[in-house]
Amino acid sequence: MQGGRIRLETGRRRLLGWGSAYPGPALSSAALCAQLEEVFGLKASRRGRMIATKLGVDTRHVCRDFEQAHEAPRPGARNPELAAQAMQHAMHCAGLAPDGLSYLISHTTTPATLLPGGSAEIARRIGHTGAHMELRQACTGFANALQIAFAMTQAPDAAPVGIVGVETGSVYFDPQCLHTRPEQWVNFLQMGDGAAAVVIGPDEMDMPDPFVTSAFFGQCQRAPEAGLCLKTGGSDAATVSAGTLHFDHNYDGVLKHGLALLELGREALQSQHFDVHDAAWVVPHQASGALAPWLARTWQLPVDRVCAHAATVGNLGSASIWAALDHLMSRRDTWQGNTALFLGAEATQYSYGGFALQLS
Repeated sequence: MQGGRIRLETGRRRLLGWGSAYPGPALSSAALCAQLEEVFGLKASRRGRMIATKLGVDTRHVCRDFEQAHEAPRPGARNPELAAQAMQHAMHCAGLAPDGLSYLISHTTTPATLLPGGSAEIARRIGHTGAHMELRQACTGFANALQIAFAMTQAPDAAPVGIVGVETGSVYFDPQCLHTRPEQWVNFLQMGDGAAAVVIGPDEMDMPDPFVTSAFFGQCQRAPEAGLCLKTGGSDAATVSAGTLHFDHNYDGVLKHGLALLELGREALQSQHFDVHDAAWVVPHQASGALAPWLARTWQLPVDRVCAHAATVGNLGSASIWAALDHLMSRRDTWQGNTALFLGAEATQYSYGGFALQLS
C-alpha cells in the first residue's frame, strides 16, 4: 500500500485541555454474551469468549441495554450528549468559560441525525455561541480536525479551538442477525461507545501546557475496497427495509492492510525526527487490545510502552485517539520520557494521521 500526498504541519500548538465521557458502567465480554444469550436465545458463551480473547477487549461501554433488537440510546447517552459531556470536561481542564472557544469541531460516523449535524446540538449544550462544524469521519477524524485547528490557531492571539470525537455505534448492532451472520460478532465484542475531546491553542500562549506538533493527515493511493462501511441511510440508499442498519466490516481486509497504514504514519513522524523507539508512549489507533502486543513484536518495542486503552473501552472509532490521549494524560506523572507518538489508521477509505505530543 502506497501513501498519497500527505499534509503535515511542522509547527506546534498548545494542548490546553482534554476529557472523555462514557455511557454507563463498563460491560465485560462475559456479561455482554450472557445478556445476548438470555434475551435473544443466542449460544454466545463459547464463541464470544474465543472472539473476545482474540481481540483483547475485556470491557466496553455501550449506549443501549440490549433488551430489544432495535433500541435507541439511553437518555443522556445520545451521540451529541456524550460529545457535550466530553467537551465540557476538556474545557474545564483548560479553565475555559462556555464562550471561550473560537470554533468547535466534532467528528463522528454515528450521528444522532443526518440533519442537522451534531455539532449544532453539542454547541448548544456546552453554551458555545460561535461557529461550529461536524466532520463525517471515522478513526482519522482527529487528524483532519487537527489540520483545521492548526490553521485557526496560527495567530498568537487566536482563541482556542475545541475538538470532540464521538461514537454510539452499538445502536447499529442487531443481535438477531447473529443467528445468520456470525461474522458480526466482531462488531459486538470489538467496538465501544464514548466521546473524547481536546482544546487546542496557539503556541505563543504563555502557559506551561503540553504541546502537539508534527500533525499529519494522508490517504493511500489506489486504496482497496472500504474495510468498514455503512451503506444505507445516505442519498445512495435513502430507503431501507425494516430492521436495523448495520456496518459491513471486512475484518480480514482491515487486518491485512492495517500495519501498512501505521507504517506510513511512522514514516511521517520519522521525517520530523520522531522515532518510535525513543518515545515514552506509542499510541496506535485503538482498534483492539490485541494490537498493542502485536505492534510491539512487529516494531520491537517494549510492550508496556505501546498503549492498549482499547482493552478496557473497545474500539471507539472517531473518539479512539482522543480517548487514549485522555487516558495517558491522567497518568502522565508515570511517563518514562517526554514524548508520546499518536498513529491513527482508518479502514473506511484507508487514511492515516497522527501527531507527536510533548509534555514540555
